[in-house]
Amino acid sequence: MKGSIYLGKYAKVKVFVHWTFFILIIYILFLGISLGQQASAIGWHILFILSVFLCIILHEFGHVITGQKLGYKTKDIIILPIGGISRFEKLPDSPKEEFLISISGPLVNLVIAILLYMISPFSLSNFPSLDLTELNRANFLFLLFEVNLLLGIFNLVPAFPMDGGRVFRALLSLFISKIKATEIASAVGTVFAIGFILLGIFFNPFLVLIGLFIIFSASNESSVVNISALLEGHTAGELVMRKVVLLDENVTISDASKEILDGQSTSFGIVSSQRKVIGTVSREILIDSLKTNDLKTPLYKIMNPISNSVPSHTLLKDLIADKALDKNNLVPVSENGEIIGMINLENILEFIAFKKATPDWEKILNRGNPI
Repeated sequence: MKGSIYLGKYAKVKVFVHWTFFILIIYILFLGISLGQQASAIGWHILFILSVFLCIILHEFGHVITGQKLGYKTKDIIILPIGGISRFEKLPDSPKEEFLISISGPLVNLVIAILLYMISPFSLSNFPSLDLTELNRANFLFLLFEVNLLLGIFNLVPAFPMDGGRVFRALLSLFISKIKATEIASAVGTVFAIGFILLGIFFNPFLVLIGLFIIFSASNESSVVNISALLEGHTAGELVMRKVVLLDENVTISDASKEILDGQSTSFGIVSSQRKVIGTVSREILIDSLKTNDLKTPLYKIMNPISNSVPSHTLLKDLIADKALDKNNLVPVSENGEIIGMINLENILEFIAFKKATPDWEKILNRGNPI
């Protein structure tokens, strides 16, 4: 994520903190100074925020380690002012696995809360209020216990795509389709999100941010689930574009530009003198090259070299999930060691549109010869 600061790599997972998290530290400093607090009081508040920050990281590693045990890799962890995000390379299809991964984060906070309560000098009989303005050495551990208790409980609220919402969807998916379960979980999450926004307006602005995050994230994930369902069982070999415009590696960027103006192609395969596909060039790359290169520059100098091709048996939903494709640039598809054509994101999106439009979409896949 842009604007994130790298903190290190733990359990083979990179951890980042978004720059907006430091707004909290600045806010605490500003508030403390404006209230005339002593430096020691401000220091306790900053230490408390950093301790909560650590607890959030441990929460995310609850998800990560559980996912690793189940065979799911994590791209990274990003810490935001409103919480953390564990970005898995692939989301679990099994309701049981989604349940275990989702619930592990809140359970980490609840375990931390139990441990802090055991070593805290306070007890439930003299339960202090969660008043962070009175933070000091005496109540530091108990207030941290309260925060972890609240984090554990709050994250179990069935507001999809929060942890509790994912747990809720996983339970629903045991009885109905994942698409329907996602629709129901998203609707419930939206109700909670509206409630958070209303409460936030009057009590805490962070609830407004959480509510907006829930609404936008739920909408985005619903789209992903619907697309995955439409692509279920389909492979790259089924959608491979076999009639791709191929240009020689020595063709100039000037002549390649004319190809774009004369036709509808926005991406090209680049071939060597032996007619072997060695790279690709998109319209965007070509236009950028025109700004900085001589018009006689050959395409092999600006192309995206082909290092790996996509096997024809690769599932389309995995290509989408891995973000291995973009809308314009072509990716080669291979079969038995030979490149049989190209594929890109636009190609897949067109197929989704056709499949939605007609029940006879299977006829669309019966197409021409290899390139």
